[in-house]
Amino acid sequence: MNWTAYITVFLTAATKFLFSPFLGINGFSLSATETFFIICTGGIFGTIVFYSLGTRLINYSQKKRLDKIKKLKDKGKPLPKIMTKTNKIIIKTKHIFGIWGLAFLTATILSIPIGSVICVKFYRHKKSTIFIILFFVIINSVILSFIASLFPSIGK
Repeated sequence: MNWTAYITVFLTAATKFLFSPFLGINGFSLSATETFFIICTGGIFGTIVFYSLGTRLINYSQKKRLDKIKKLKDKGKPLPKIMTKTNKIIIKTKHIFGIWGLAFLTATILSIPIGSVICVKFYRHKKSTIFIILFFVIINSVILSFIASLFPSIGK
């Protein structure tokens, strides 16, 4: 058992999920089954950790923002700009893809930390949000493990 490979692939899956099957199968020469289970558990672990941290971060930042707005109103100063270009892109993505699209993008194109925090920002009040993300982590584990085993030159 190659613990260095297992831990590396696990931590890669918990943060940048897309690259982990190529690292496991092609970089460390793990089997497709081993890689699937490692990236699946790593992705689930990363999703749960970053979803929990994202919930705390969003709640904390909203409280700080409300305190800042209250102080500005008390002083009679103008309120800060709310809609920026980045916010417009994120909201447009939310409207185009919805929770299912964001959950799919979290496990593929976006990294798990960023995607989890974005999902928390928009969908934390839906109890099914984390389960939808976990569903796509498992589905993408199967797909990406299969693709990585088909292309042995990627990730070496």
